[in-house]
Amino acid sequence: MAKFGHLQEFNVELEPITAYLERVELYFSANSIEEDKRLAILLSVIGPKTYGVLRNLLAPGRPQEKGYSDVVQVLTRHFEPQRIVIAERFKFYRRSQGEGESVVDFVAELRRLASSCEFGDFLNERFAWSFSVWVIKRDVP
Repeated sequence: MAKFGHLQEFNVELEPITAYLERVELYFSANSIEEDKRLAILLSVIGPKTYGVLRNLLAPGRPQEKGYSDVVQVLTRHFEPQRIVIAERFKFYRRSQGEGESVVDFVAELRRLASSCEFGDFLNERFAWSFSVWVIKRDVP
């Protein structure tokens, strides 16, 4: 059977754990990985640093003694701590376009920052407001 894609080590510097775990799930789906193999595969690909952190979090137990969903929950809780919404909104409102940064990249970064602001139905309104403030600031000498 052909194998689709490959899984890399988790690197907290490159992506959030939730995005990494989404990619792991996509890999499992694309390759029809059965439930009983998922934990072993995850533990073997997350990398030594993440595996060490996981072992410490689960001590005195061992990661392979837990269920797949338990391990995912522990990793998520550790690497994606609860965010303080007001602090996330502060980051969103303070973000300005960097010198040499394209508008497309700036907008993508605003959308990324907005994802943790819990704007709900007001997301587009807040996004438009932030973008318009940026344009005004940019036009002022």
